[in-house]
Amino acid sequence: MREAEELLALIGQLPQMLDAAPADVDVDQLRRREREEVHRCLRCGGLAIVALVASTTIGARWVDLCSDCYRWLRQYYDQPHAPGDPA
Repeated sequence: MREAEELLALIGQLPQMLDAAPADVDVDQLRRREREEVHRCLRCGGLAIVALVASTTIGARWVDLCSDCYRWLRQYYDQPHAPGDPA
């Protein structure tokens, strides 16, 4: 859960602000959310095309991101950081 909380801090969100997601979400549910529903990117407000699920202290939450913010997030996690260092 610590990783989920870090992810949400990076994109400037609190778990309470996000839609609840199924705890046992499957690939079909993820793809349906990405392709058949319209959601805004939680980081920049653009059109989200990637759906992730964060396991937080208050349960599973949807994390919707646009392609640019998803790429930014992947690059962040691909680089070494000191524990607790947000950037």
